[in-house]
Amino acid sequence: MDIYNTEEQQLDALKRWWQEYGKAIILGSVIGLGGLFGWRYYQSHQIETRSAGAEAFEQISQRLAAQGSAAFAEASAFVEQNKGNNYGELAALLLAGEAVRANELVLAQQQLELALAGTKDAALGDTIRLRLVRVLLARNELAAAQARLDEVKGEAFAALRSEIQGDLFLAQDRRDAARDAYRAALDAGGASDNPGLQLKLDHLAVSVEPGDEE
Repeated sequence: MDIYNTEEQQLDALKRWWQEYGKAIILGSVIGLGGLFGWRYYQSHQIETRSAGAEAFEQISQRLAAQGSAAFAEASAFVEQNKGNNYGELAALLLAGEAVRANELVLAQQQLELALAGTKDAALGDTIRLRLVRVLLARNELAAAQARLDEVKGEAFAALRSEIQGDLFLAQDRRDAARDAYRAALDAGGASDNPGLQLKLDHLAVSVEPGDEE
């Protein structure tokens, strides 16, 4: 006997699952990308001299890590003062990650937009766009999220792009489209980076009536 007997019951069950777990999955991914990418980006831009800018950046990063939201105003000021250089870019990314942790999504969006505007690196730009899409999705800004996702062109991001597209479709209750997007993400190797991808697909499969699959 099926767990859910009608299409309406299936849709309601999926909505409840998304409402309970969807935002946590989205924001967890943003935070995870922030920590991983922030460190790699910092490593790739090694500071050759202990300049005043480097010291100031170190202080800001340490305060953000130790104080969280209490350091947001100071970090925002640092970003404004360092627009157009690597310190400002990286500080914006770190601040965005901490803002997500504090559920200050407007601030996170603003900082990601600043970081995106300041970079000329294609891979870095795509990484920022994907993080921005997740923040917009968490804010239920679905049209803006789709527009940013459409800007991601790098083949290295194919799996993640398809997974986030699935999240967008699911937020619009487009279950068939979401299922196809998650499968495309799996086919592109997404499960190796995110075991939760299969879980998303499994929950969609539970809500499908016999005969819905081709």
